[in-house]
Amino acid sequence: MFRLLLLASVAAYAQKNLAYDQPAPTIPARLTEHSRKMEQRVYKITDNVYSAVGFGLANSTMVVGKDGVIIIDTLESLTSARAVAAAFRAITDKPVKAVVYTHNHTDHILGVKAFVREEDVHSGAVTVFAHSTMMQTVISNASIIGPILSVRSAYSLGLLLPAGPQGFVNDGLGPKMVLGESSFIAPTKTFDDSLDVEIAGVKMHLAYAPSETDDEIVAWFPEWHVLQSAEVIQGETFPNVHTLRGTKYRDPVKWFKSIDKLRAFHADYLVPSHGRPMTGAPQIEEMLTAYRDAIQYVHDQTIRNMNRGLTPDELVEVVAKLPPHLAQNPWLGEFYGTVKHSVREIYQGYLGWFEGDPTLLDPLPPIERAERYVRMMGGREAVLTEARAAFAKDDFRWSAELLTYLIRVDKNDKDARALKAQALRQLGFRTENTNWRNWYLTSAKELEGTVPNLSGSRLATPDILREMPLCNYVEGMTVRLDPVKSADAHVVVAFRVSDKAQSCGLEVRRGIAQLHDPAPANAASMVLTSAQLYRAMSGETTLAELTKSLGVVSDSDRETVTRFFSYFDPPSRDPIALTVR
Repeated sequence: MFRLLLLASVAAYAQKNLAYDQPAPTIPARLTEHSRKMEQRVYKITDNVYSAVGFGLANSTMVVGKDGVIIIDTLESLTSARAVAAAFRAITDKPVKAVVYTHNHTDHILGVKAFVREEDVHSGAVTVFAHSTMMQTVISNASIIGPILSVRSAYSLGLLLPAGPQGFVNDGLGPKMVLGESSFIAPTKTFDDSLDVEIAGVKMHLAYAPSETDDEIVAWFPEWHVLQSAEVIQGETFPNVHTLRGTKYRDPVKWFKSIDKLRAFHADYLVPSHGRPMTGAPQIEEMLTAYRDAIQYVHDQTIRNMNRGLTPDELVEVVAKLPPHLAQNPWLGEFYGTVKHSVREIYQGYLGWFEGDPTLLDPLPPIERAERYVRMMGGREAVLTEARAAFAKDDFRWSAELLTYLIRVDKNDKDARALKAQALRQLGFRTENTNWRNWYLTSAKELEGTVPNLSGSRLATPDILREMPLCNYVEGMTVRLDPVKSADAHVVVAFRVSDKAQSCGLEVRRGIAQLHDPAPANAASMVLTSAQLYRAMSGETTLAELTKSLGVVSDSDRETVTRFFSYFDPPSRDPIALTVR
C-alpha cells in the first residue's frame, strides 16, 4: 500500500522503541504489531526534508534550506525534543530560522527551546508561525479547564500505567507521551487562511486545515512536492473524531473537507505529525481518499440513523464499524479513535445530550437511583453474586455495570471495587484501542486506590503562564465563584500589573463574576508586579494570600478586597475521581 523512506541510521537512535512491542496474552496481536511501527528513527524524505518518528508522542520535521532550517512541531517536552535536536544536528549544523506549530496541542509545542533560544525569537532571527487562534486555545486550556482536562488526559494517555503486558502498550498515534521539563515561545507570525513565505531560500505555503483542532495548519513545499500534513492525518490509525479526555466538538465535515484540500496538492511525499511518512503520489492519494471516506462514512451513517430516531446507545450498535474495504486499510485500524465513540460525538454535536425521552429531563440523582436499583434487585449480596457470575462467564461489561450500582451506594465497598477493577482490566486486555485500554486499566487502579492525586493543571506550564495576559488569568476566576456565598453580593475589584501597564476588573454580582477590560476607574484595587502575578499563576501562592503583602492593597481597600476573595473557591488541591463516585 505504501513504502517508507529511511535515512541511514543515526546509530544512537536506531531501533529504540518507546512503545511496548513484545507479544503477550493480555495484548491483542494487532496492537503489538502497531507498536512495532513506532521505532525511533529519522526518515529522509528528500535531500532537504527529514522526519523524526518515535521520539515522543508526535513527530518533528526538519526542512533544510540554503543557510538555515525550518522545524515543524517540537514535541511535548525538552526531554524528547533534545533527542530529536541531536539527531537533526547529526544531519546539518545550519541554524534554525523558523518554527511552525501545526496546532495548539502540547505534544507539538512544548519542546521548542530545544531547537531555538527565546532571545533569538524576540530579536527576529527566528520566526514562529501558527494559526491566528492558536494562542487563544493554549491560554483557555491552561486557565479555564486545565484541572479536569489534565486528569482525563492522564487516564487517556496511560500516564499512570507501567509499560508492559498488564499496562501501557502505546498511545495509538505515537509510542508515548514523554514527560519532562517543558518550554513554550509564543508565535510571532500568525495568519487566518493561508500564508506564503520564503525561509532560508525555501518556499513554504502554510494553509489552514480545520480538523483535529480548529487551529490546524499544514505546510506545502512546492519545490519538492512535499506536504507536511500536521494532524489532519493522525498517523496509521482511525482518527479521534472525538477524544475521551474531552475537547470541543470536532466537526467531521470540516475534517474530511480539509483532507480534500490535502488531496488537491497531489503530493509526492507526505509527512504527517504522527506515524511514518509516505512517498508516491498514487499511494498517498489512495490513503487520503480512504481516510476522508472513513470520516464521512461514520458521519453520514450516524446522521442517517439519527434521522430514523435512533439514540446514541442504539446508534453504536448500527454504526459499529467501517465497511470492510476501509476497516482493512492499514491506516484505519481503531488504535486511537474508534467508530463507536465518534458516533456518540456526532450525535452530541448535532442534537446535544437530550435523547428525546422526557424521563431523562429530570431523572433521580445517580446515588438515589443506584440505591433503588440495588433494593429492587434483592440487595447488595444478590447484586454481588450476579456480578461474580457474570465475571466467571467472561461477561465483563455486565459485571462492571452491576458493580457500579454497588459502588455508588457505598464508595468504600471493597468487594465491589476489587471485582470491578478485575472486570475493567479484562476489558482493557481485550481491546485494540489504546485510549480505551488506558482508561480501563487506569480506572482499575483508581478502584484499588493506587492512583495519585492529580489535582491541578499540567497544561499551565511555566512558559505558557508567562505568556498569559492578566485578564485571561483573572477571567479564569469566574468559574470558581461560589453562587451561594455571593448570592447577595455586589463588589468590584480592579487588578493592575504595575510593570506591564495591564489592568482588568472583576465584578461579583449576585452569583456571577463579570470581567471588565480595562479595569473600572473607581474600584477597589489590587496592584501586583509581574513576579507576584506569576507566583499566583504557578500555584506558589494565591491572589488572596498576596493581599497580605505590603503595598498590594491599600488600607482603605483591604476590607473590600478580602470580602471579594471570600466569594471564590480556592484553587483546588482535592483529587478528582472519575470512576469511584
